[in-house]
Amino acid sequence: MPAPLPSTTPIALLAASLLVLSACAPTQERCADPATVAPAETPAAAPAPPAASPRAARNEFFMGNAREVVEKNPIGPDEKTKLVPLVENADHTVNVIQTRGTVPLHYHAEHDELVVILEGSGTFSVEGQTRVVKAGDVQVIPRGAVHSYVHEGPGVTVVVSTFSPKFDPKDRIMVDAKKP
Repeated sequence: MPAPLPSTTPIALLAASLLVLSACAPTQERCADPATVAPAETPAAAPAPPAASPRAARNEFFMGNAREVVEKNPIGPDEKTKLVPLVENADHTVNVIQTRGTVPLHYHAEHDELVVILEGSGTFSVEGQTRVVKAGDVQVIPRGAVHSYVHEGPGVTVVVSTFSPKFDPKDRIMVDAKKP
């Protein structure tokens, strides 16, 4: 028989949350706010809170419209690619990228990347799998995955690219397409 899980595991926390929610569900009434309910007994000692992590400060955020960012910072007539930073903190880097060219084969050893296509179309390749993409498509690229993009058609491809953790340009590792 396996040993019981400690009460601080995510499964135990989920189970406790479901138990609390199910207590209110049969009557469809709102549960009481735990902060306003007096405890039945005072615990002997509360567990110490987890150590603070080096996460982003709460005041580091972006709220806006990516299309408006592009209108204010359009790609120039002679530019192939333009990057406009939206926010960067210890946890992630978010950019709007405009391109009418090719993003050559590369990978990131230390970063995951999420790409949301806002405008335009082209061919996206990840780990040898190729897909024609258009506005609304999302690519989730885990660290180490070789990927590239080729813009096709009129206009410009516009994407929101999010790296996690904070991006380090040294982690854009180019791949020679001729090598296997």
